[in-house]
Amino acid sequence: MINLTKYYPMHLKTSLLLLLVTPFVFGQAKQSKELSILNKTDFKITYSSDLKLDESGKDGMVFLLLTEKTDSEDNFIENINLIKQDLENLDIDLDKFVAITEKQIIERGKLVDSKRLKRNGMEYQRLVCEVFLHNFDLKFLQYDFVKNNKAYVLTFSAKIDVFEKYLKTIEPVMKSFTLK
Repeated sequence: MINLTKYYPMHLKTSLLLLLVTPFVFGQAKQSKELSILNKTDFKITYSSDLKLDESGKDGMVFLLLTEKTDSEDNFIENINLIKQDLENLDIDLDKFVAITEKQIIERGKLVDSKRLKRNGMEYQRLVCEVFLHNFDLKFLQYDFVKNNKAYVLTFSAKIDVFEKYLKTIEPVMKSFTLK
């Protein structure tokens, strides 16, 4: 959740705030566990087809991968989403992007972990945070990338009490994300 109002134009603030916006979409996911690939011009991600893909662009997200409802009482759908930010003419590299992100997380919640990683020759920041949002205690795993004057924020969102349950199956999906 990044507030760039005092640093950068309003459209950035709006888009970056969306990284903690979590959809409340209820739908049935596919039952098979075959692998599917979302292959776009600037990125690729591999995911289990038991996750439901939504490319509608809702809330400014490039895509959503939604889990199934666990039962009729399930009022939050865990998901992976991608937000892409145009950073043209803003002189923001990964270090600056992460500094702004961490500051805003600390202002609104708890930063659990933040570390710089490198995979497939690409550097990114892995953040874990907890935030109370929309009447839910949520936990987020977020990967931040900056490439070609664009920020890519890949986020897994879950209720705190089920975050670890999903992490073993969700993090490999997130690790499959590559920029071209």
